[in-house]
Amino acid sequence: MTPSKSQPTYSEPQYWDERYEKSAYAYGQEPNTFLKERAPKAVAQAQALCLADGEGRNGTFLAQLGYEVTSLDFSSAAKIKAMALAAQKSVSLNYQLLDLNHYHLQPGQWDLIVSIFYQPAPTVRKRHYQMVLGALKPQGVFILETKASLNPQERDRYPGVNELIKELTPLEIIWSQESERALNEGAYHQGVQRTAQIFAKKT
Repeated sequence: MTPSKSQPTYSEPQYWDERYEKSAYAYGQEPNTFLKERAPKAVAQAQALCLADGEGRNGTFLAQLGYEVTSLDFSSAAKIKAMALAAQKSVSLNYQLLDLNHYHLQPGQWDLIVSIFYQPAPTVRKRHYQMVLGALKPQGVFILETKASLNPQERDRYPGVNELIKELTPLEIIWSQESERALNEGAYHQGVQRTAQIFAKKT
């Protein structure tokens, strides 16, 4: 007998390609509401980086605000839909296909870094968040929303606000909240979910 092929995990592009190959946008076409509320207006030639931007709903929104947006993800199926969405909204994205598990943020490059429901392995998350301060330009902003869990066995992958603030030290935390909130973002973000939200700045 031929051994059965193991299913791809969330840390592999195949997992996300299967999700994004459907015609409907998995998380909708509208930006994340926290990002929409908090994103600063773009100044001339402002540079924004979207980690794990998927089908481009958040990157496209930032491009509409006037940012020069670089979107990162490793799903080729997601990129196709992201570029279609950007074209529909008459904006452009610099969409780079790469594996964030091995990505290093470049220093001093970004006015805004966005991490919306990007939930890699804890070691990858901590490495990226330790780089955020150096990657931001002076007065640059970091906007984060992620799932949070009260279950101690899940807390490493889905940490709360207090843990995330420690990982982002010494960014100045302008606003933060951990709470239950109702999500209505496509087929995969529906219903009440505990999330951690952070708006931070490099001062």
